[in-house]
Amino acid sequence: MPKMLEINNLSVQNKINEYLIKNLNLTLKKGQINVLIGESGSGKSLTAKAIVHQLDPSLHFSNYDVLIEGEHVIDVQSLLGKTIGFIAQDYGHSFNDHTKLGKQLVSIYRAHFKVTYKIAKQIVAQALQTVGLGKVPVFESYRFNLSGGQLARVQIASVIMLRPEIIIADEPTSSLDVVNGHEIMNLIRHLTEVHHTTLLLITHDLSHVLNFSDWISVIRAGEIVDYSHVQYFRAGEISPYSLTLFNARSQIRNGASIDD
Repeated sequence: MPKMLEINNLSVQNKINEYLIKNLNLTLKKGQINVLIGESGSGKSLTAKAIVHQLDPSLHFSNYDVLIEGEHVIDVQSLLGKTIGFIAQDYGHSFNDHTKLGKQLVSIYRAHFKVTYKIAKQIVAQALQTVGLGKVPVFESYRFNLSGGQLARVQIASVIMLRPEIIIADEPTSSLDVVNGHEIMNLIRHLTEVHHTTLLLITHDLSHVLNFSDWISVIRAGEIVDYSHVQYFRAGEISPYSLTLFNARSQIRNGASIDD
């Protein structure tokens, strides 16, 4: 399976130079759903934010190596949007309260592609249709007019309309109820399969992992401690720490899968 994105020797330190992430290596398989899991405070969301250069100003990261399909990347920020899409955990604050969502979405598209307003509006409408919001008056709505589940879908639409090769989704269901969370996960998986996108899913919700992943990385105290195809996790052929992590959520019992 070819590699799409490689992160080598990523370290993140706080203002007193304590390591929050240390020499982390992470590989995303092309066209696959790659999942990064770990306990609260393990550094999984921090990893995602470091990759897309959205760390808190009090933190700083090392000069780590980034490769896309084997080619070194010098300026990651220049790739955000069209090559790397980012679905933030706090999707509600991805949009402001003062401008209608339609205008915001069109502006996002036109910032990346030099097209007319009419063409951009058509593409935005197609993206909203794709995420199941075709019958919702998103263009005329403000952020506060929509539900949490609808806003999550709007943010996903704002990412997929740019057709990035890689999507990083940081805890996309953390603020949603179980039903909406399951629908969003199904939607993300469907879009990944249809558009052959490479996905990095950051999550603490192990109820999703075995059903929505191809490759799984486990992070502990800022370091990757396990990395394998989902079939090895289903079979229980993983490190003792990972097995304990899943057992704590009643996901794997004596090596059995959650479907058993």
